[in-house]
Amino acid sequence: MSANPQGKGLVPVVEDWREAQPAVVSARTPREVLRDYLVTSLVVAAEIRFKPRPGIHYFLYLIQSNWTLSLLSPEDWHGHPPGPCLGRCVMQPDMTWQLTPRADINRQDELVKALSAFREGFADWLNQDGTLEDHLPFYVRELPYYRRLLAAGMSKSLRSSLAKSGLDARSSRDWLAGQELPALLS
Repeated sequence: MSANPQGKGLVPVVEDWREAQPAVVSARTPREVLRDYLVTSLVVAAEIRFKPRPGIHYFLYLIQSNWTLSLLSPEDWHGHPPGPCLGRCVMQPDMTWQLTPRADINRQDELVKALSAFREGFADWLNQDGTLEDHLPFYVRELPYYRRLLAAGMSKSLRSSLAKSGLDARSSRDWLAGQELPALLS
């Protein structure tokens, strides 16, 4: 017997799933696809303890070698942030993320090193057999709930954008060979 025979627990899940779908999807250039995939993957890799919404400003911190998305800006911590802040992040209506790095990022060795490691891991991930669409994280069981929804939303957005741009069905290795992987800070 089901613990919830009326299925009432499904309503919030279905609503969250609906909200995680891209509101708009546009054609993108190959560079834009890779940039959006890279930046959004960084945010999805971060610890998130709340439900992110499009258009809200969040802040990405490096705390004990782990990325964490926060509602609080560095100023909100009154001089005692939990770790260095990479910058401001905003979820776009298409479920990808925009990153605005802090102005002095190049003087933040710890952040630059962590970003370089993430970018290298991302390139290794793409340098495998399959198409770029095969590598999109549509469903990742190991991810916590909100991060799983964000990954699914990004995957649907980029998959649709690739189709609109005529860039679908290309091997992920071809993507890396044909495009320089964008820097996270450009």
